Amino acid sequence: MRCFIGLEPDAKSKMAIDNWRQHALPAIEGKVPAANFHITLAFLGQLNHSQLEQLQTTLEQATALPACSIQLNTLGYFAKPKVLFVGTDEIQPELMQLATSVTSLTQQAGLQLRHQTYVPHVTLYRKCPSNPPAALFSPDIELQFTQFHLYESVSSSGGVRYPIINSWSLY
Repeated sequence: MRCFIGLEPDAKSKMAIDNWRQHALPAIEGKVPAANFHITLAFLGQLNHSQLEQLQTTLEQATALPACSIQLNTLGYFAKPKVLFVGTDEIQPELMQLATSVTSLTQQAGLQLRHQTYVPHVTLYRKCPSNPPAALFSPDIELQFTQFHLYESVSSSGGVRYPIINSWSLY
């Protein structure tokens, strides 16, 4: 199964992001449903049953992972995957600590992650044109997180869904 570890904005925050997108950006193909909004902490890729069990056991033993927040205030674009996203111009230390801890825990569980610079973001559009439009106005949405989640990425003819497999509290 294809998995990742991430943060889930609450319903009110998902609506705020979607509302900003509707008012600040023109209609673009590849719109990500608001129900799928999340912030990835670590992309894990394909896991077998044994790897999934080991990872969950390792995450259960983690203590004192920090609650965190993010101020969504910038629009960004990843050229290679053609992803338009809303992100932040300043990563809070608690969020960076959480992302670093989650990466370390996945490695303790025996998983190898691809090394890349951490860019916390919420994907708004996939397969976006190579020259995405500028926003009419900047986002200004604060998200607070007291839990992190292990998700499965499930593709079907109706699109992608991200059901939560397990959740852990942040303190």
